[in-house]
Parts: sequence; structure tokens; C-alpha cells
Amino acid sequence: MLPGTPVAEVAGLCWVAHDPAADRRALEELADWCEPFSPIIGLENADPPDSLLLDVTGLGPLFGDEAALAERLARALARQRLRVRLALADTVGAAWALAHAGGEFTVVPSGGGEAALVDLPVAALRLAPSQTALLQELGVQRVGQLLALPRASLARRFGAALLLRVDQALGRVPETIVSHRPSPEVVVERQLEHPLQQREALAQLIAALVEQLARRLAERQMGAIQLACQIVCQPGEAQFVVGLFQPSATARHLSELFQTRLDQIELPGPFVAVRLSVLSAARLATRQRALFDDPQDRRRELALFVDRLSSRLGQGAVLQAALVPDAQPEYAYRYAPLAGARSRRGPSEKRAVADLSRPLLLEPRPIALVAIAVAPQGAPRQFVWRGQSMRVARSWGPERIQTGWWRGRRIRRDYYRVEVEAGDRYWLFRSGGQWFLHGVFD
Repeated sequence: MLPGTPVAEVAGLCWVAHDPAADRRALEELADWCEPFSPIIGLENADPPDSLLLDVTGLGPLFGDEAALAERLARALARQRLRVRLALADTVGAAWALAHAGGEFTVVPSGGGEAALVDLPVAALRLAPSQTALLQELGVQRVGQLLALPRASLARRFGAALLLRVDQALGRVPETIVSHRPSPEVVVERQLEHPLQQREALAQLIAALVEQLARRLAERQMGAIQLACQIVCQPGEAQFVVGLFQPSATARHLSELFQTRLDQIELPGPFVAVRLSVLSAARLATRQRALFDDPQDRRRELALFVDRLSSRLGQGAVLQAALVPDAQPEYAYRYAPLAGARSRRGPSEKRAVADLSRPLLLEPRPIALVAIAVAPQGAPRQFVWRGQSMRVARSWGPERIQTGWWRGRRIRRDYYRVEVEAGDRYWLFRSGGQWFLHGVFD
């Protein structure tokens, strides 16, 4: 449940309105954010969905192995202050079961799915509630007990739906992940008659495909914002995503970005096919060139610079601040990639804009102040900071900030903007009788 508008508060318990549509939007935004870890990300087939499914087949060598990929994803989510349950397994059904009924982080070796499932409750197989209740009445509590029963008896009593879930979890019936994205807008690919190993040949093939892709985009007056490259090898495959700061259909620029990313990946073997896809695009801006200096040229140069940096260092290394709806200032922002519009914003983020009521930069931690003179109500009249006595000339506030039970330790603060006699402005707050400085206005 996402924090919403509080409707009641009794004895420290805060009730918030549940918004399923907002939950789904946040899950879709999180799927966008996870794209550096997988080109195929889908929402589970449930109403409402509460899980993301990532296809990481063949991506292990790009991160060391699949376990290292899962650990890297878990750390990245933790840095975003998201608590998740993550499982890596051969099948969608096994991963879902272990994420919901296993530990917070589970990695199952290839071929070990059945052994990992036997001790889980039968509900972990994504069964209908009526089926789970009937199995429990019959004394079947665990997946291992269910697997020991004759299939013919299960089919007669529960129908084909139960056996389908069992077979999906064990990999007997394939289950594909349906991407939450629409189909790529433009796709170009090339199949080879014989496998090749030379990186130079691969670079030339990608450059030729980029030329085709750029022509198709230009015909539509569209520019790519996010592209994917899939290299099918023997065995396995390599995949990566390229994001742009602004739409582009320039073959030379796109080819340069692909080449930079290509230099950073390891191929699991000789390649036999290459596929380029435009994941998201936008209409190209058309304008008449100015005779003299044009600010648009500087913006275009900045966009090229951001694209090159993002391609060389990774999208996660070239960031911008994005606001998130959180009452506590320390958590009211996060950093989002500049390149790639669809992955630029994380869950519930919006582009950072100026807020004159708060300073642009905060102290890493609120600094305790010594208040010399304090009014019964309102900001301090005088305080000491960095060894200097500051006399307050004007003040504005209070702005009360209060967090609920979901944050853990309860936070309650009264913030004031104060202007001292020297003209500088500070952002102070009072908590538990103690005054703190949280930021300085430029």
C-alpha cells in the first residue's frame, strides 16, 4: 500500500487511503527503473499485480554470474530505500513462490527448483484460494506433499488449473514474461549463416543496422530515446540498453553510443544474430537555424555530452535530482538517470523544480544549534552557529513535518525560515525542544 492522504490517526496508528491505480503506476515506474538489469520486465499476471518479473536469461556473464546480477539489483533497490523480496530461479513460478514464501533474497542454482519448493506452503504455487483451502482441509500443507500425490487424482479433484501451476513452477510447461512495454516502435535485425567471433565484424554489422534504424526513424520524423541491442551467441546472448538525453535519429551519433557500450561487454561465444530495437521514441523538433548564436545549439551539445558520458560510464553514473512525495526532507528526493526518458524517473518521481520555501541544498545531517533567545512560540531570536552569534531579523513558519508508522521512528518537526541581520537566510527546525539547522538559502 502506498502512503496516501491520512484519514484517521488513533494512538499512533495512521490509516491511509488505498489507491490500487497508484500502486500499479508505481510498479510500472519501478519496472522502467529496473531496465538496466533486464531488457524484458513484466508485471505478474494478477489483479492487482504486486510483483515484477525480470528475464535475466544469458545476462549472468555481463555481471559475473546470475547471482552477482541479483545481488547488484538488490543493492541498487536498497539504495533507493525500497524493501523488496527477491528470488532468482529457472522458472517464473519457482521465483514467485520463493519471493513470496521464502527468504528476502534467494538464489536457486540451475536445476534446483523442485528441491527449493518442497518445503514451501502450497499457496506459493499461485493457486486459487478455494484450491488452497481444500488442500489444507485434506492435510496437504506443503508443496512436497502435493507433488507426492497422483496426478490423475489431482486432475479429477481440482481440475487442470492446479496441474498447470505445478508444471509451470517445475518448468514442464513454459511460461513467458509479457513485457509491460508496448512492442518496440522500430526493429532491425540480421541473421548470419555462420557464427562469427571478430569484434570488428560485429561493430560493422551494428553500424549497418543503425543506418537502417536511423532511416526508418527519419521517415517517421521520430527520434530514439531508448534503444536495446540483443546479440545472439552460441551459447547464450548479450543484451544492453542505450539511453539518450533527447530524441535523435542521427546514425553517426547512435552508432557512437552503441560502439561505446559494445566495448564494455563480454560475449559468451560466437555471435549468429544481432537485433536493434527502439524501445521509446519521440517526435523530432524541427526549426529554422538561426543566423547567429543559438541557445538550441548549446542544448544540443549538452545532450550529446550527456549521451556520451552515459554510454561510457553507464546511465546510473550520470544523474539528476528528482523529487519524490515524502514529508521528510532527507527522503524527498532521489537521483535518476539523465539519459533515457522512460528510465529517467523512478517510482512516484517528478522533475525537480525550484521551491522557494526550502533551500536547494541540505546539510548531510541536521546540525544541532544553541538557541540563546527563544520566543514562546515561533523561531529563535538568536542562535549560535560556527562560533558566531546570529540575531534573527525576520522569520516565517512554522511548517510542521510529521511521519507515520511506516518510517519506523516517528519524526515530528517544526521548520522555520529565518533571516539574520546580516541578510543570510537559514532553514531551522525544532524537535523535542532542541533546535537544528538543516539548510542555508543561496
